[in-house]
Amino acid sequence: MRNESREMELEAELKRLRDRVAELEWIAAGCREVEKTLRDQLRFLQILIDTIPYAIFFKDKSGNYLGCNKAFERRIGLDRGDIIGKGASDLFPQELAARYEQHDVELFERPGEKVYETRLTYPDGQDRDVIITKGIFTDSDGNVAGLVGVALDITERKRAEEELKRAHGQLEGRVESRTAALAEANRNLLKEVAERSRIAEELRMSSEKLKVFAYSVAHDLKSPSIGIYGLAGLLQKNFAGKLGEKGAGFCDGIMKASEHVASLVDAINLFIAAKETPLKIEAIDMAEVFHMLRDEFSARLRVRCIELLEPKGIVIVRADKIAMLRVFRNLIDNAVKYGGEGPTTIETDYEQAGDFHHFTVRDDGVGIQAADGSDIFKVFQRQCASDVIEGTGLGLAIVKEIIELHKGHIRVERGTERGTVFHLFISRGL
Repeated sequence: MRNESREMELEAELKRLRDRVAELEWIAAGCREVEKTLRDQLRFLQILIDTIPYAIFFKDKSGNYLGCNKAFERRIGLDRGDIIGKGASDLFPQELAARYEQHDVELFERPGEKVYETRLTYPDGQDRDVIITKGIFTDSDGNVAGLVGVALDITERKRAEEELKRAHGQLEGRVESRTAALAEANRNLLKEVAERSRIAEELRMSSEKLKVFAYSVAHDLKSPSIGIYGLAGLLQKNFAGKLGEKGAGFCDGIMKASEHVASLVDAINLFIAAKETPLKIEAIDMAEVFHMLRDEFSARLRVRCIELLEPKGIVIVRADKIAMLRVFRNLIDNAVKYGGEGPTTIETDYEQAGDFHHFTVRDDGVGIQAADGSDIFKVFQRQCASDVIEGTGLGLAIVKEIIELHKGHIRVERGTERGTVFHLFISRGL
């Protein structure tokens, strides 16, 4: 009986042992699974930090390296196996190692984050500037267990900063130089403006004096010239028998000369008036202007068998009507006077040219001399000798002055085969 009881107790104990063994085997299997998971995670973390291009390392509380990534291995030229378990003094020069260890001690004493810049000599012998950032990590109880660090190579950035600083310095130098040059140029410009203002004032005063003188001369010349003309006429009329043919010829010459002086005085007054009289700008039908000129020149044109052609279509411009009459009167008169025996046509035409009204006055006469083109608009400039064709030498100068007052310009050229072409440009913005 006692044996049976003992046997039953042994069987029960054996069952408990088997259950315990099974439990331990299950726990061991779980531990192996956990261990595998941890190894996989550690391998993943290692691969992860190995792919980061910045040098990463971690140490225990004693300052010995627990691990690093491949970038750190390359930076110091050692394999991971030769790094783990070593301290800074085992891997770096004494002065640099002492500095690293001091930073580590300070970080352990005052946990947080520490950032500093240093210079490392790489395995290839190059000195590189790096920024090292360190922070602590703790164990499961929250106690400081070690530190992790990241080293960022900033050599290229510092080089770029130096280049930028150097370029900035050069730019500042250039700016200072340019500023000084600009200041000097401004001073010279102010002097030039002051000088030009002085000259302009002198020219204005001279112009005023010249205008007064011209009016005075015109007044002083016209009255005597009219008197001389009258006296010569009376002399010719009352003493024709005593003068004879030669004396009568002298009287004719005196009368023609006095007429020319009177015409010249009138032309001078017109030239001054063209400069001084304000323009009366209004919308003008140019057909009306050309009809008035046709009536004015009809007798001379009929005698010379010259046809005057006007622009086709309606031409409306904003200008001074009296001034426009004077311009085209002088140009048509110029064509009749200087066209020689040959002109048969005087043609006026019109087109828009951008911001300008473009008029042309064309004849088929003998044309201008090539050398006259640039000087023909000067005061008292004549196309031929004054004893050949009567004229004052002011007609084209007046034309040029009026056109410029209308914010335009004028030029002259020889015709394709013969004759002369005047091109007049009048602003459309008046």
